[in-house]
Amino acid sequence: MKNELIQFRELFDKFPHLAILHIDNGCSDIKSELLSIIEDLDGEFIYKDISDINPLKFRPKNREFEYALISDCLHLIDDKQKFITSVYHSLENSAFIILLSRKGNMEVGEMIELLDECNFRAVNDIDIFEEYDLVMAKKLHMWGAGQ
Repeated sequence: MKNELIQFRELFDKFPHLAILHIDNGCSDIKSELLSIIEDLDGEFIYKDISDINPLKFRPKNREFEYALISDCLHLIDDKQKFITSVYHSLENSAFIILLSRKGNMEVGEMIELLDECNFRAVNDIDIFEEYDLVMAKKLHMWGAGQ
């Protein structure tokens, strides 16, 4: 998994004070990698375990993060579109969302369609992990929701 984590790390732009939101279902290797990235950049890291939040009432601050990573928990959420829309609003303009799902929990096409419906652009399936599917997209200001 070490080579996979190196490739994963390359998905993140390296600039000071980077802010990452991580909503998780126990991907501890990913969490430690994100903490390492943030530590190197004197950034901000907000971690939420999906079992500790109500996804339908989840309301992070607007435009607070440059990256949001939803790891292996989206399949557990009933109203995925409402949840992803909340995450959308938490992202800066030109920020990124990364969906990580253990293979078999969610279809890649379903993740791509969900992000597209929630006004993310440049949606891509990126083959890094053997055990996980990864889909990454960008929030572009004034495209779709425009917020």
